[in-house]
Amino acid sequence: MNRLRTLAIAAAPGVLLIGLAIPAPAAPAPKAPTTPNASCYTPRADQVLTAQEGIKLANACKAQKSGDPSWHWMGNYGSVYDVVNVANSRGVGAGGLVTIPNASGGGLIPTFMYY
Repeated sequence: MNRLRTLAIAAAPGVLLIGLAIPAPAAPAPKAPTTPNASCYTPRADQVLTAQEGIKLANACKAQKSGDPSWHWMGNYGSVYDVVNVANSRGVGAGGLVTIPNASGGGLIPTFMYY
């Protein structure tokens, strides 16, 4: 039994070397960036949105997109209540909202939503 263990341990480095010789599949080419549509834009990093602007942005982007939901940058908000109003208007479910109050950024609340 010990001989079999010794053979298995001795064969392991050879298996690893053979595995390294197999080339990895080529990565897909990156997609070209698209220009934003006038109705569905990405807010600037320093832009502060109100709840009405966020709802308008979410509705315009949702109407333009069809298919699977994805994460969207929804901009910075000045109030937690604005974030909640926009999320509720889109029907964002549990786990579909990522926001972190930024104490050093003048009270801005950067927000991502999954819809």
